[in-house]
Order: sequence, then structure tokens, then C-alpha cells
Amino acid sequence: MAGSKLPYIFFFAVLFGFNALYFATAYLASTGHPSADFLYPAFGPTCHQLVSRSLCLYKSDSDGSYSIGDCLQSSELSYSKATQVSYEGKTGYKIPVCSRDVAIYAAMLAGLVALPFIRKIETEDWPNKWILVAAAMPTAVDGFTQLFGWRESTNFLRLITGAIIGVVLPFYILPVLNSLYSFILEKIGKGNKQK
Repeated sequence: MAGSKLPYIFFFAVLFGFNALYFATAYLASTGHPSADFLYPAFGPTCHQLVSRSLCLYKSDSDGSYSIGDCLQSSELSYSKATQVSYEGKTGYKIPVCSRDVAIYAAMLAGLVALPFIRKIETEDWPNKWILVAAAMPTAVDGFTQLFGWRESTNFLRLITGAIIGVVLPFYILPVLNSLYSFILEKIGKGNKQK
């Protein structure tokens, strides 16, 4: 059964669900739904969740419309993990992963949608490894220069660098999932023959 589309479908469902869930968390917080209180900490293991490096879903206090923007309106680093901020008559509800992670996960979903137009989804072969290295470099440079205190990045840069690495990751992750799926089927097949 090698060459199945199941790993692709599984990967797509997980990515779609994850992307939908982090936006839904901010929306649920904006409506005061109690599930948001559980969902924010649930994302904790996947991200640092710092307000200064995150995007917020803003709900206008005047007309109830929504928009997405930086949680903090200055480039000051804040180690706060608050889930709600206020700015110029709008209340912001933090998306529970940072802006770079938003870009990585959303771009991974976009890359996975584009993948069947570029490669066979059943392949177990990786593209050239240097493509992955080149795609990771902008994120590495942005992240490490910020980590060592040489400069503070912006959410715009985090979104761009995250999207660059995110869009290529499915081309490397899906072949691994395909190989794992083939391995499992092979082991199940051998187990059934021995009975």
C-alpha cells in the first residue's frame, strides 16, 4: 500500500486544525468564552507566548469589528504573557503563538496545499537539503541576533522569516511521514503473514 495519500491527508488535517485553533482561541477570548482560559496554556509548550512578539486579534470597542495587529505598539521587549491588551479604543486578544510561529504554521499549510502541484505527494525522497538550509537562514539570523541582544526584531520581520522556512517544511516533513507510513504497513504485513 506504498504510495497512499493518507499521510498527506493526515498532515493537512493536523496543520489546518492547528492553524484554525490558534485563531479560534483569540476569537473565543474576545467573546469571553471560558474555553479560551484552557486553550492559552495548552499552546504554552509550543511557543514562548511573549506579548511583544505576538499578534493580537483586536475587537473595536465602538463597532465590534475585528482586525489583526501587533499586540504592543512599541518595539519594547515585554516578557508579559498577558492574553489581553488595550490600545486606542480597541481591545486585543493575543493569538496564543508568536508572530513567527503564526507565519511558520500558516506557510506550512500553504506549502502543503502547493506541494501536489510541484511533487508527488507519495514521495519518500527529500528535495535538495540546501534548499532547507537556505530557507532556515533568515529565521536563524533574525532569531540569533535578537537572542544575543544585538537588536530587537519586529513582528513584520518575524512574519517574513517564518513564512520563508514554513513554506518549504512540508516538502521535507511529508516524505518522512510517507516513509513512516510505509514502514508501519510493512511491519503490519509481516506480522499478519507470521500468524
